[in-house]
Amino acid sequence: MGKLSRTLAELCIAILIIEMLVRTGDASSASSDLHGNDTPFTQKLRHKTNLSQFIWDNSVDLLPQAWNTTFISGVLHGNLNPNFYGDYVLQDAIYCRIVAQLWTELANNATVDKKVRRYANDSISGYEACSVQLFDRWSVKDDGGDNYGVLLQNPVKEYTTYINETMIAHPPNALIATYACLKLWTNLTNELWDIVKDETSNPYRVWVNENRDDGSSAREQAAQMDEWDRKYQWYDWSEALSLYRSAMLNEINFFNHAGNSSKYLSV
Repeated sequence: MGKLSRTLAELCIAILIIEMLVRTGDASSASSDLHGNDTPFTQKLRHKTNLSQFIWDNSVDLLPQAWNTTFISGVLHGNLNPNFYGDYVLQDAIYCRIVAQLWTELANNATVDKKVRRYANDSISGYEACSVQLFDRWSVKDDGGDNYGVLLQNPVKEYTTYINETMIAHPPNALIATYACLKLWTNLTNELWDIVKDETSNPYRVWVNENRDDGSSAREQAAQMDEWDRKYQWYDWSEALSLYRSAMLNEINFFNHAGNSSKYLSV
């Protein structure tokens, strides 16, 4: 994500937090109490909702941007350039492969809490399977390297770098950095199917049907972060919201540019 996008995201977070603090009567402590994982801000909100719901509810304003991206809008209207679609799918496969590698590194890190390492280990297979399935579908042969010989585009580099940096800084935040993909995907694909299921002329109708998600992975990850938050207070909610919105913006960037839109949109 570019510096300008990150700055705008941080500004939006600051405004959201101030508004929420004003509503809860703690505006005077906004500048001093947002550090640490069990601040008065976090404590007050924890009595009203759970962490996963909080970060989603305060990020839904980004949904219109997701719907207007090259990929999602193109699938919705059935006019997505096939070249963009093909490139996007391969980039998605590389993303899954890299995230599987990041989960593996986290699972093997002896300095990380065992509970986090166990969750990381359980997360590896799903991402690996997704990557292999996508590459196999496109008959891309494994070259023994990190990316099956497919050129890595900037949206994947930026997104996976963000996830890696978040994991290193505070390992439990790995669940937040990767939750945007799970939650947003479930939301978009199911709403897409409701719209296009009767539009048999839409060439991407089959893709939507095959890729719509029942939300089980998102629910499981949300439940885990909420449990860790309740039991161990591992999360600063203001930081969690900022991280989640950054992940959402990375998703939006991926939808817009993973298929190399500047190259194909003029065709």
